[in-house]
Parts: sequence; C-alpha cells; structure tokens
Amino acid sequence: AIAAGTELVDEMTYYASMIDPVSGCASAVRLAITVTLSNGTTPTTNSDAQTFCAVDMPTVADIQVNETGVIWYTAATGGTQILDTATLVNGMTYYAGITDGSGCESSVRLAVTVTVDSGETPTTDDVTQNFCAVDMPTVADIQVNETGVTWYDAATGGNVVDAATALVSGATYYASVQSIAGCESLIRLAVTVTVDEGVTPTTTNTTQDFCGADMPTIADIQVSPVGTIFYTTMTGGSSLDASTALIDGMTYYAAYVNAAGCESIDRLAITVNVNDGITPTTTDTTQDFCVGDMPTVAD
Repeated sequence: AIAAGTELVDEMTYYASMIDPVSGCASAVRLAITVTLSNGTTPTTNSDAQTFCAVDMPTVADIQVNETGVIWYTAATGGTQILDTATLVNGMTYYAGITDGSGCESSVRLAVTVTVDSGETPTTDDVTQNFCAVDMPTVADIQVNETGVTWYDAATGGNVVDAATALVSGATYYASVQSIAGCESLIRLAVTVTVDEGVTPTTTNTTQDFCGADMPTIADIQVSPVGTIFYTTMTGGSSLDASTALIDGMTYYAAYVNAAGCESIDRLAITVNVNDGITPTTTDTTQDFCVGDMPTVAD
C-alpha cells in the first residue's frame, strides 16, 4: 500500500483498491491510473539582469520577458505574488512563472535581477545666481559643474528649456544630466536667478545748452548719480572719456554701473546744443588812431 502523502512519480501507474464496507473485502480487481507530471514552462528573457531609469517610474510590467501571461513572485518557490503595477526596487530579484496549456504553473521560475538607476543630480557653486540684464544672459550662462546638462521649467516633468532662452528674473530653472546608462536625474538641481537691470541715470533736463567758448566736455553734462558713463548709441558701443568735447546737436546716452557691477539696461538720452555765439563785424579789420586823441578800446 502507498501512503496518501507519497509524492507522485512521473509516468508511474498506480492501482487503486477499495474496501467493501459491508463485507470488508478489498477489490479483487484494482483500478489502474497512469499519471503524467507536468513541470510547466519556465518563462524566458533576453537578459536576466535588467537596468531601468528611476525617472521613468518603472514597474514589474516593464521587465522584459518573451512570453505573455507571466506571473511574478518574490521567491524562486512559494513566496508572494507581485502585481504588474508594483514599482521596481533597485537590486531586487523577481521570479516569473507561467501557466501552460495543461493548467500547470512553472515548477522552475525565471529569475530577473533589476537595477533602477536614479541618475546623478548636477551640482553648482551657487543655487542663487545673479546676472546683469545688459549682458542679455541666457540659460546657457547658468553655472553648473557638469557638461551636457538639460534644463527644465519644473522639478519633475515639465518642459525642456532651450539653452538660448533668455533668463527671467526670479525664475527657478531645474537641471538634469544623463548617467552612463543613459538615465536622467531622478532629482534635478534647482537654480534661482536674479537678472539685475541696473539703475538708469536721471537729469533735470534732457536737452542741455552749452557755450562753445567754454570748451564743454562730457563731464559738463548734468546727470545723476556721480560716476555715470556716456555712449553715442542707445545700446552697445564704447563708452566716452569724460574729457571728450561735446558736439552740437549730438545725443549722448548715459548709463550707470551699480554696486553689483551691473550697467543700466536702459540708458538716459540727453541732447546737447553747443552755441558758438555771434562773431562781431567791422568795416575795417586794420584801424588807425591818433595818439593825441587818447584812443581806447571803446573807440
């Protein structure tokens, strides 16, 4: 007799006998039953060590297998079933089984170890950076210690900001960089920028008059504050030396460099008039006088 708890053997024929409850006799003819044990099918994969990017929020469903209908577990045998929507855990091994046509699940499960790459967060020497508006700063001017940084307008998700985009004062920009495995930073670097427009000089008169005989120069233009510099153009150009002689009818543009070292983005325009006065006339540029008349300049 074989105990009921005895493990079945594949392709073995077992014979069943029954005791008649009335006579107490065992079956003279036993029932023959041949058993076939199915091991099920072990799922397959192209790689039993798979890498995922944390920024993509990978789940168990993202593990690559060559079959459909795979069931995932926490152990090679037994264990707890894992939902396809479960978030992958870095360094964890997942075990896959599948049910074959006979309804048998894999006796040997496929083991896949996953790496979830969080990428690297870029670094900077200063998370609050100041720029001068007159320099027309762009996203490319933000200081970071890595190359190949991608900028976004949000800490997660959001839109990519082109490096040529003009900086906006008070805005925060978020930097990501790709790891060797090609994974972007899960945690982005946040940098807040200030764009300083400087101080536009002021004057009590934007049209100023000077006497040519006084040999007026740039330094004579009335403007505030002290230390203002002048240009001949509204933007760009080269600054003029304070000793430069004023030109009649010319417009000069004043800018000021503040304590932060930023020059005015808006320049003050001042037009100057240099009056040469009226030259006297005479009927004779060579005049003769008698000494006896005691002539004077008034003569």
